[in-house]
Amino acid sequence: MVSALLGYLIIGALSFVSRLPESLLIAIAKVWGSIGPRLMRARAALARKNLARVYLHRDGVAPTSRVLNRGVELLFEHHLRFYIETARAPRHARKIIATRVQLESEESVRAAFTRESGGAIFLAAHFGAIELPGSILADRSGMKPVAPMEELGNPVLQRWMLRVRGEGLGLRIIRAQGAAAVMSEELAAGGIVGLVGDRNIAGRGVPVSLFGSPARLPIGAGLLAVESGARLFVAAVIREDRGLYTGYIRQVEVPATGDRMERTKVALVGVAAAFEELISKAPEQWWTLFYPIWDDLSS
Repeated sequence: MVSALLGYLIIGALSFVSRLPESLLIAIAKVWGSIGPRLMRARAALARKNLARVYLHRDGVAPTSRVLNRGVELLFEHHLRFYIETARAPRHARKIIATRVQLESEESVRAAFTRESGGAIFLAAHFGAIELPGSILADRSGMKPVAPMEELGNPVLQRWMLRVRGEGLGLRIIRAQGAAAVMSEELAAGGIVGLVGDRNIAGRGVPVSLFGSPARLPIGAGLLAVESGARLFVAAVIREDRGLYTGYIRQVEVPATGDRMERTKVALVGVAAAFEELISKAPEQWWTLFYPIWDDLSS
């Protein structure tokens, strides 16, 4: 009873947020960017160390304290904007895509959705406007991409999220449990699968170099690409000024022959390189920086 009530309250709050003016919500996010690092000092400290590594790798010089301070503020701001976009996406995502998203390369996107090329896996990071790539996939492909979603602790909220993300974003949201078999079937039928794969939460992961230092990526997307023969892409939508967005797509080469695990590792090395390139365009929008990424900067 209490769990159900809490679920309905959260749903009501998200629905309320989705109806507020976007300008007001962005202003709130900017305020949070200023005060968040002061209220959450431990989180800000880890983010600062992680962000410094990204800046150093990108720019070739260590960032100044002033640059890092501003970067952490932007990181807090963009993290809240992610939650705002999550609340607004079912109601607004398709309109935003139609009017405010520019693709870096229309030709690359068209090539990715050529049906004759077979199934495709689209991998994203916890980066930028992460709710938009799925809708772009659905819009441009004319298909319903399959995307697994982790189980939420609240059944009422779980059912609501499955429904609104499916209807509002044009996706077929499936439960994480048993997702591997469903995704394999979808790819065999020439369909599209969407995954997020920049944080290794469970298992040992696969060692790669990420921004010049050893890290681990989850094995799932690489192994699925190897076993299914599907094409593998990294996709991102980055927030720009004046409420605009830019969409990017990069194809990752997956070896066609050789040992399965070696092929998987090669694919994930390619994924790491694509992550580096895209995240370097706006590191302050990569909120995985709030969490341990590299063993030597884990606390």
